[in-house]
Amino acid sequence: MTAGAGTAKQDFDCQRRFVSELFHSLSQPLTALHCSLDLALQRESTVEQLRASIQAACESAECLRQRLLLVRAMADATDPGDLSSPTDLNELLRDLCQDMLPLFESAGKRLEVELESGPLPVRGDRTRLMQALFYFLEYLFRHSVPGSAVTIRLGRQDSRAEITVAAVGCPQLEACEVGAVAPASWETEIFRRSFLAAGGEVTPGGTTPDRSVWRATLELA
Repeated sequence: MTAGAGTAKQDFDCQRRFVSELFHSLSQPLTALHCSLDLALQRESTVEQLRASIQAACESAECLRQRLLLVRAMADATDPGDLSSPTDLNELLRDLCQDMLPLFESAGKRLEVELESGPLPVRGDRTRLMQALFYFLEYLFRHSVPGSAVTIRLGRQDSRAEITVAAVGCPQLEACEVGAVAPASWETEIFRRSFLAAGGEVTPGGTTPDRSVWRATLELA
């Protein structure tokens, strides 16, 4: 098999896997929604049963909405957005962490951030990068346990800005490798693709049974 044929087959396999995962992800809430509404239409249902069916239908509909938002974000991730103006990564991370800190604290989890002393302009679209980092942090939040900690460090590495994210107390992330043949999640893949589209990269930086590390870099503007 030639190199070109091998690459084409790999791309085809990735597309098939993506469609399969998409179908599986959307079929579950759709099936639950259909069953809930079907139960609600039964004439012999009591008021309490009707209320429970409608509540279940609402929850399934919300789950479906959230997954469709992920689908759109995945599609947007390969579009770098507006790269004509630099984005201050220092300010972006500060704003993002301020918004998400109450969520972590309310669940007994820690979110810590170490930023640069001044602006750190990078080549990247603020909206795209903010969305990618938001989904990634939300993913870490969902898969962490009370008492866990997510630490974000921002620094310079030659001509690039480097974000190091370390998650401690996230047992479900033991085998997580961003960009692996089978991505750990849609959120990590959105994170990776968004930085790649802006000319950066995301790589796993080492994993232990209770600690996972990722490094993301972008060119300085």
